[in-house]
Amino acid sequence: MFILVISLSGVILVFDDDIDDALFASHARLEVPAHALHIDKSIGWVRAENPGWDIRVPALPVSPDEALLYELRQGQLRRWLFVHPETGEKLSTVGQAHNRFSYVVLNIHYNLLSGTPGKIVVLLVGVSLLLLTITGFILYRRSIIKVLTFRQKVSFNSRRSMFSSLHRVVGVWALAFNLLMCVTGLSLAITVVNTALKGGPKEVAVPQITTPVDAAMAEARAAYPDFEITYLRFPLNEEGKIQLLGRLTSDPSYYGKFYSKLQADYTTGELGAPYFVRDQPLLDRFLTSLHPVHFGDFAGLFVQLLYAFFGLMPGILSISGFAIWYCRQQPQQEAKPVKKKAVKVVR
Repeated sequence: MFILVISLSGVILVFDDDIDDALFASHARLEVPAHALHIDKSIGWVRAENPGWDIRVPALPVSPDEALLYELRQGQLRRWLFVHPETGEKLSTVGQAHNRFSYVVLNIHYNLLSGTPGKIVVLLVGVSLLLLTITGFILYRRSIIKVLTFRQKVSFNSRRSMFSSLHRVVGVWALAFNLLMCVTGLSLAITVVNTALKGGPKEVAVPQITTPVDAAMAEARAAYPDFEITYLRFPLNEEGKIQLLGRLTSDPSYYGKFYSKLQADYTTGELGAPYFVRDQPLLDRFLTSLHPVHFGDFAGLFVQLLYAFFGLMPGILSISGFAIWYCRQQPQQEAKPVKKKAVKVVR
């Protein structure tokens, strides 16, 4: 059941951004297109009206008719503010963005709606799926070539043979994807559990931003023309920095959209040393790429559809595996004795 739930929720999450865009299109579209983006005209009142909230811009507008979205976080709570990107005028508010469909599915996938115990269970499920994948490879290793060359058919002679052959075919085709999801998912689950066990979030007190954010972004673009800013995070306390997250346009897509960053002082606007994924040691680059690779949103619709298709397979395997086990528990019917007809021998 756990594998089935995580499989189905994962398939939905491949399209989480698309789902949000569709559900909140009326909030995000401008009647009159904006001619410029001015963060400075809104960040002041957003901070003043929402004390104690972690303030972020999860995606900068990509078209003139798109509103600027602020996401406010407080533990598991989410609040969305749609703002005119040019004038800074508040357009609409989603006060309980944590109740939106995609975020509920995300919490099912990450913690089964059960907080820290659920996160631990999901981690253990990931370990179990990894073990099932490895043992399945050992069990069906002689069938791999036969399945991949389409010589292995699904048998319909009985329920048990049908589920067994289906399990073999699906398991072989899903082998590489399952291993990929297990390794990348376990990396995420370990991070999530580790963060949860460290305790609750620290108190948030976003300081007054006295430097022009727009100027800091312009300076970053001038200093690093290859750097594309996609995400903003504002300081949580007086020791924090304005974080300009994004990617280098020359980076491979599996480095993700916001794992490189520049930091700016919120009082002076001075830029710190850049953190670009491409410049990190091989191990750090590998660990960073695990996250976007797990999400499946790094290379367009075709890859998303592939993820959705193969993402269903762990769920199918959980059903067929259960069916095989269930059939084995049923008592076998004894074969009926065959009556032999007496043959009269004529001498």
